[in-house]
Amino acid sequence: SDVNTIKKQFELEGKFVVGHFSRLSPWKGQHILLEALTHCPENVTAILVGDALFGEQEYVEKLHKQVADLGLQNRVKFLGFCSDVVPLMTACNLVAHTSTSPEPFGRVIIEGMLCKTPIVASAAGGVVELVNPGKTGWLITPGNSEELANVINNCYQNPELAANVATEAYHKANENFQLEQTRQQIDQLLRKLL
Repeated sequence: SDVNTIKKQFELEGKFVVGHFSRLSPWKGQHILLEALTHCPENVTAILVGDALFGEQEYVEKLHKQVADLGLQNRVKFLGFCSDVVPLMTACNLVAHTSTSPEPFGRVIIEGMLCKTPIVASAAGGVVELVNPGKTGWLITPGNSEELANVINNCYQNPELAANVATEAYHKANENFQLEQTRQQIDQLLRKLL
């Protein structure tokens, strides 16, 4: 999809877009991204792609209140559930993964890498095996909005560095997470076991 079309559709032209792709839930940490935005230039905008599940609507209401309280109404867009995130990820300048609890894998990180979009992620769980800090993305302390803001600002001020990191991440993800390679690895493992 044409990135310019996506940016125009969601009124993101001329903005530095930080995307957050997950269900809206306290442990996914969208509130941390909102807090980080207060330490970033006015041009930095966040899109929250996903919706509440499992009765977490109260958290969504808290997020909307936080946006209003922080004066971020013109800098945050709630896009809801989206079945095809690739066009949106590609239109982002940075993808933020802000889980406050360790995740076993972090599929969004690999998806972002394969979209050639720089990644910043919480350093917990399986995530630390996916991101090589400063080489294929950035890691932050879970729950630390100031560290997140520092990474956002670094990418904003150094787009060439961010692009280089995204390219390196793309190559890593492409080498390690292609379906055919995974199938071959499973096949080899099964042959050893049998």
